[in-house]
Amino acid sequence: MSLRTHLLAGAALLAALGSPVQAHAQTTDDIGIELLQLLVDEGVLPREKADQLLAKARDAAALRAQREAPRTAATIDVPYVPETVRAQIRDEVKQEVVAQARSEGWIAPNTLPEWTQRISINGDFRIRSELQNFSKDNFPFFPDVGAINRARGVTNSGGFPLLNSLIDRRRLNYRARINVDANITKEVQVGFRLASGNEPGAVSTNATLGNFFQKDEFWLDRAYIAVTPLKGLTFTGGRIANPFLATDMVWDADINPEGVAATARHGFFDDKVAVFGTAAYFPLEERLLYSDSFMAGGQLGVEAKPADNLTFTVAGSYYNFQGIQSRKNAPDGSRLNDYTAPLFLEKGNSVFNVRTDGLTTLAGLASDFDLAIGHANLAYDHGDLRFGLTGEVVKNLALDRAEIARLRGEPGVPAGDLGWQVRFDAGYPIIRKLGDWHISAAYKRIETDAVVDIFADSDFGLGGTDVKGYAIEGAVGIYDNTSIGVNWLSTDAINRPPFSVDVLQINLVSRF
Repeated sequence: MSLRTHLLAGAALLAALGSPVQAHAQTTDDIGIELLQLLVDEGVLPREKADQLLAKARDAAALRAQREAPRTAATIDVPYVPETVRAQIRDEVKQEVVAQARSEGWIAPNTLPEWTQRISINGDFRIRSELQNFSKDNFPFFPDVGAINRARGVTNSGGFPLLNSLIDRRRLNYRARINVDANITKEVQVGFRLASGNEPGAVSTNATLGNFFQKDEFWLDRAYIAVTPLKGLTFTGGRIANPFLATDMVWDADINPEGVAATARHGFFDDKVAVFGTAAYFPLEERLLYSDSFMAGGQLGVEAKPADNLTFTVAGSYYNFQGIQSRKNAPDGSRLNDYTAPLFLEKGNSVFNVRTDGLTTLAGLASDFDLAIGHANLAYDHGDLRFGLTGEVVKNLALDRAEIARLRGEPGVPAGDLGWQVRFDAGYPIIRKLGDWHISAAYKRIETDAVVDIFADSDFGLGGTDVKGYAIEGAVGIYDNTSIGVNWLSTDAINRPPFSVDVLQINLVSRF
């Protein structure tokens, strides 16, 4: 190859690769094409090789031009980001978006709308097998004063309905409750509870099985509004949970009184000592033409924690009942005072016949009721376990034995004004999972007019007053929020003719 040929080949190669040396009138691409054509014409380079070399040169020039292009406003440098950093950024952005969505209420991934977060629903179901075993030495002729008054009186010639005191009973019953609470604001809460029940009175939500499969009823067991304007101060109204600290000697556990209540609590010394109080007004009977009956009550107590796992609570209460004592009708046989005979009565309280016609009977309460109550509890916590000892005493300050004798006009069961109870509890306060357990043992003695019999524990002595005895209870968790338990209650009458009964209850309870 001649020197001229070598020079032409080198020049063509430099031009094809985009040499920066450019002619004044032609671009690098134009010169490269002419040189390559000249090499082809001279026979130095086949046309196919020249085409391949030209294509590679143009690709390389385009890539270099792209790298060397000046930056624009739209040009963004993206540095390399490790995978772990990218994952962290992605999670943080997701959390920020979800938080904003929840706060603004426009989207909530995997959750219900915000307003549902302010509503809680819970409930329980219990099925019970119960055996009532009566002593064969019981008095057989106890008038059922509750049935007499629900019928608004009976004729003497037709005989009185009687309580069962001799025939053992075996029965199944259930209790179903569902509770809904809504936090309207941080200061206002409303709620209601539905409950089963086909037994009269305010002290039971049991529905007894055995009515030819007839449908059962559901009742409005609780409906309330609670307002907390200040921390530790709450006003509640409606059909409310019992606001008083008390045992079932005075108030059955199923009682939800109607009325209004104010509760307050204030702590001292980092809440190691707290003072609490309650005031309540409960209407008992709305009377169209006469003064209503009601209860007004108050409670004041102190809770102290001398150690982190030790709590001592003491409280004093006073309940004043107005319009509850019945009045005897005039001797002429009129019935103007029948309205004072209560619609609901249990057994135990001193009663008399408000009628004076000599032909019919309608039972009235012979005593008034002003109850003074002392309550004390000592609790020791060991982990999740709690061991507690509770004592309570009640005295009816309004009992007037002379007035009771005058209203009766004949001898009757001696009246008594004192009631007391001691109780020991051990185990988990609430059974939540398999293996949780709770046991208790109590002894009570309640004289005839120590408390209002329709509000006392409906299981102990099958309800009412003038009763003494003990109660032993135990339960164990068999699944989460599901337990099986056994209650044994053994009672005797205090002053009335013999009435002894032992009650065995086997319970299966599930909560949600």
